[in-house]
Formats: sequence, structure tokens, C-alpha cells
Amino acid sequence: MGLKLIFQEGMKERKRKKSLRKVNSQFRDKEKVHAAQLAALGQKAWEAKIDISAYADLQAALGDGQKTLDGLRRQAGELQKQKQDGEAKKKQENERLLAAQKDVEGKKRQEESQLSERKSALQNGMKETQRAISRLAAIARERSQLQNKGASPTVTDTEKTEIANGLDLLAREEGELQAANQGREAAGKPLAAVIAALQEEAARLQVLLDGLRQEQKKVSAELDKQLAALGNELSGNAEKTREAENRQQLNFKELGEKLATAQGVPGDIAREMAAVLNARTEMEGVQSLLGGLERQKDEGQVSAYKKMMTILIGGALLAAAIIVVLILLLSPKKKATPFEALLEGKGEAVQAIGQIASQMQKNFAEQAGQGKAAIASAAGRVIVDEILAAFDQCVAKAAALAKDKPEAAVLLPQLETLYADYGKKMAVLNARFLALRDQDIVAFRQANGYMSDNRPQHVSAKDNALGPAVAYYNFEKGEQAVVDTLANKIVRLLDDAVKQ
Repeated sequence: MGLKLIFQEGMKERKRKKSLRKVNSQFRDKEKVHAAQLAALGQKAWEAKIDISAYADLQAALGDGQKTLDGLRRQAGELQKQKQDGEAKKKQENERLLAAQKDVEGKKRQEESQLSERKSALQNGMKETQRAISRLAAIARERSQLQNKGASPTVTDTEKTEIANGLDLLAREEGELQAANQGREAAGKPLAAVIAALQEEAARLQVLLDGLRQEQKKVSAELDKQLAALGNELSGNAEKTREAENRQQLNFKELGEKLATAQGVPGDIAREMAAVLNARTEMEGVQSLLGGLERQKDEGQVSAYKKMMTILIGGALLAAAIIVVLILLLSPKKKATPFEALLEGKGEAVQAIGQIASQMQKNFAEQAGQGKAAIASAAGRVIVDEILAAFDQCVAKAAALAKDKPEAAVLLPQLETLYADYGKKMAVLNARFLALRDQDIVAFRQANGYMSDNRPQHVSAKDNALGPAVAYYNFEKGEQAVVDTLANKIVRLLDDAVKQ
């Protein structure tokens, strides 16, 4: 296989892989939508009280699940109310205790203010008394001096008169100071009693305030503990509720699956049933695309894709090696210049580039000799066109048979006969399809791609042509066998025509 053909076939496989990833993602999305619609159908049927006695076990599971959910939700409401009450109580207690603390603090400030005033008055009196005592001591010393001076034999009469006057003044001052001290002492006793009472009251108020603060801490701690316990219970309840809801959703989905295949559809759930069928049709359409992409897989293209990636990676490594070599060659050398090293073939970098280049040349030679050149042919398209034309004819005939809405007992044998006839035609076409694979693999791969590109349009046209009949036999008659024959079995003719 030449290098050009390797890249041509490898790019086809790359495109197929990219499309496959995209369609796989679409299919997962469609599966989720289908599952959600089934659950919605089951839930609607349960809420509308549709008779599901035919599914006794599922009915019992749904009933038990509903009781569990009701109980959990009722418990959650009670716990939430208890939590709200606890929070309100905590707020109320905090406000009460804070108000009490504020009141005690106000009283304590008043007592401390009065105590400060009384202490200040008492201290001022004590200072005055101390100054008076100091003055009395000085008076005693002055009197002694005057008396000693008056006893001297040399003192004159004038001096005696002055000494007598001085002693008289000292006596009067001493009397006044002593009287003042006595007055302050008399006044200080009740003031001291008042101070002691104020100190006692301030101490009592401090003890009361400390008690209120401790009570607030204790009450808050107890209420916080209760609220935390309620929060844990609510979290546990929420987790159990989620689990119960998930189980109930699974039960709803299972009920939806059973109802989707049941005969007869009550009008209460007709819209949900239509949504399920629509989601299933879309999912099957994407599934058909997946099948087509899987059938496109060709070992030759897969091999070419691997070789292409090897070449690309090898090329990238070679480019990196060249850059490294250039950097090394352009670096200063002590023993030889870069040009001399390059010419002489010295240095590990030059040897490495030579080895990589040799290996790459060897790989290209091997890849070039592994395959043979082939030219795509239009023969595959012709076969695929015949397969799709036969499928369209079969769809048209099936639509004609179902047009007048015959009874299922009449329509089913007619459809089976029709499918059997076209099954023989598809078998002949499949033999030609496989023969093309043996004769021209490139043409066969192109035919697979052509089928994948055109199949969705023909399947969609089938859905449009047979959709009214499918809806009639599903919603109005509840004939699931007819629905499956019209919607699914006819598509298998296409699968039979291209099976390998």
C-alpha cells in the first residue's frame, strides 16, 4: 500500500472514528431522554391511579415506596418545625439574658459611681485630717519653743507679752484643728458604712452578672447541641429521601417500560406514551447510525490508520531530533568546529539523526510494500441503491396493507408474507454485497460508507409513512405485535441485506 493510499484510507478510518464518537454521545443522550420519558410515563400512571393490578409486585413496591416517602417527608416537616422552634427559643433566651445583663450592668455602674464619689469624699477628709495632725505637731513644737523662751531670765516684759499672745494664738488654732478632726472623724464613720454597703452591693451585682453570663453560655450550648442534633437528623432524612426518590424513580421507569409494551393506552397517559414512543424512535434512529458506522469498519482502513499515525508520530519525532541536533551543532565546541564535526560524522547527535532517518526510510519502504493499489468502483453504490429501493418498495406495500386499519389477525399474516418475499430479495442482494467484498475491498468499503450515509433518510421516510398506522395500533388498539412488526421488523430487512 503506497503512502498516498495509506493516508487516504487512514483518513477514512479517522473520520469514521470521529463520527462514531459523536453518534455514541448522541445515543447516550437519547438513552437518557428515553429513560426519563419512561419514568415520567410511570409516574403519571401512578398519580392518575391507572389500574396496574396486572403488575402486582411493582404495584406493591410503588405503594411501599410512596408510604416511605410520605413518612420521610412528614418527618422532615416535623424536624424542620422543631429546628425553627429551637432557633426561636435560642433567640428568645439570648434576648432575655442579654436584657437582664444590661439591667444588672446599669445598676452596677450606678453603685460603682456612688462608691467612687464616697471614696473620694472619705479620702479628701483623711487628707485634711492628716494635714491637721501635721499642723498640731508643729504647734506643739512652736509652743515648746515659746515657753522655753519665756522662762529665760533675760526676757523682757515686751517679749513676755508677745510670747503670751503667740501661745494664745497657737492654743486657739490647736483647738480649731482638733475640733475639725473630731468633726471629720464623726462624719467619716457613716460614710465608711455607706462605702462598705456600696462595695457589698457592687460585689453582689458582679456575682449576679457573672451568673447571667454563665447561664447564657449554658443555655446557648444546650440549644446549639439540640439544633445540631436536629440538623444531623434532617441531613439523614434528606439522604434517605433521596434514596427513596431514586428507588421510586426506578419503579416508575419499570412501570413505564411495562405500560409502553402493554395493549391499550388510557387517555390519561396518552401524551406521556406518545413522548416515550417518540424518544424510542429517535433512539433507534441513532442506533441505526451506530450500526452503520460499525459495519463500515474495515481492517484495511484500521491498519492504514495505525500506519498513518506511526508515520505522523515518527515525523514529529524526526523534526524534534533535527531541532536538537541543530542546537547541539550550533553550540560552541572546544575540540572542533560545528562544521568539522558535521563533516566528520562525529558526535552522538549526528549519529542519532542518521539512525532516525534510516529507520524512517525503512518504515516507509515496509509500508509501501504492505498493500496494493486499488481504485474504488461504483459497483457497490449500485448494489446499495438496489437494497434501499427494495426497502422503500416494501415500506410502501406495508403502508398500503395497513391503510384501511384491518384487524391485527388479518394484517399480521399479510405483513409476514410481505416481509418473507422481500427477505428473499435481500438475501440475493446480500450475496452480491459479500461477493463485492471478495472482489474489490475498496469498492466494498465505499459501499458501506454509502449505505451509512443514505440509510437514515430511508428509515426516516419509513417512520413518516408508517407512523399513523403505528400510532393507531398502539394507542387505540393496543396491538403491540403489529406495532413491533411495522416499526422494527421491517428495518431488519436492511440489516439482512448488508450483514457480513
